[in-house]
Formats: sequence, structure tokens, C-alpha cells
Amino acid sequence: MSLLTLYVDGYFVNQFDASVMVALHEKGLEFSTARGLLRGEGGVPASLTARTGIPRVPALQHRDLWLTESMAIIEYLEETFPAPGHPRVLPADPALRARARQIMSFVRFDVIDLRSERSFWMCVYPPPAPQPPLSRSAERDTRELLALAERFAGEQLPFCMAHADLAYTLLRLERTGSALPAPVAAFVAETIARPSVRAYLVHPRPPFPPPRQIAAG
Repeated sequence: MSLLTLYVDGYFVNQFDASVMVALHEKGLEFSTARGLLRGEGGVPASLTARTGIPRVPALQHRDLWLTESMAIIEYLEETFPAPGHPRVLPADPALRARARQIMSFVRFDVIDLRSERSFWMCVYPPPAPQPPLSRSAERDTRELLALAERFAGEQLPFCMAHADLAYTLLRLERTGSALPAPVAAFVAETIARPSVRAYLVHPRPPFPPPRQIAAG
């Protein structure tokens, strides 16, 4: 029986659930998933919040530890299940690891307006067409995201979690009708072809998307 349980959004439309699942797959860890977010006004079940202290998914249970926040979970997995037994998901070199964390932080804490206007559920369910134009602030987020992605794609670094996080964020544009610059589109295609990244995108989910007012961002 797996000692790792990942509590996730029940519709599988949460980018940061996806990020943790990539890390688990890449490290070759056996894990089970449980529905941590009940759709409706109740949000995260009180029983889960009582254990984690923060009402969020993803949430990881490992023995007596209950942990939320995807970056914290990924770093915990990296340190608890080190290489060579489990492949790294963050670079060993301190400078490259800091670079990866910079990108991971950017897609979580910046581009807020873009994420709001192009929710991740649109990447895995066919969105209504056409989408309304992006606001000025979301357009600014898009310019910053594309500039970062074009530069990062040119660096040709070995795969790490920054690749997955950046590709998932770019899908918010690509799968809602926005054209990506050729180098960025190639980066996305290569990254989502990776089995660990693709697994979340093709995961079985309910036939209809969640109500928009409670859909994950």
C-alpha cells in the first residue's frame, strides 16, 4: 500500500495539483489520489483542513505529515526521496535550482489576471468559443510570460519542474486560441509530450467542467 496520498481537486482542473503529480511521477514514487476539494460552497472538507492547517489542495499525506502548497510539497519530495534512487525534479546546481524556483514562483504568484481570465479548466475541457479579449492587465501578464518562456526555452536546460509549470501556464493561452511564438510553441509541445506532464492532461475526469464560479484557477 502506498504511503503517499495526494488530495486533489475532484475535476482534475488544478494546475498545481498537476505540478505535484508530475513530481511524483518523475521521482518514480507510488502514490494514491483522493478527492480533497468537494465541489460546492463547502470547499475543502473541514476534516482535511484540520490536518493540514491550510484549506487548500493539493495536499500531501506522508505517514504523519500533512502538507499543502505545491512548492513546499515538491521540495519535501525532493529532499525526502533523493537521487540516485529517485530522479531529481529540481536541478542539483544551486544557480540552476534558484532559476527553476524563480520560474515556479512566477507562475504561482504573478500573471494573476491572465490566470483569472484563462482558467486552467479551459486546458482540459473545451472552452466556450470565442473567448472574450484579454484585459490590459492580462495582456501585460501575457507579454511577460511569453518573454520569460522564449528566454527559458532557449536555455535548453535538462527537464525540471520549471518546464512543467511553465508549459501548463502557457497552455492557458494556446488552448484558448492564442498563437504562441514558434520557439514557445515548440517548447510546450515537447514538454507536454513527456509522460509525467501529459498524464494529468489526459486523466479521466467528469464529462462536464465544474461550475465556473467554483472552478479551480
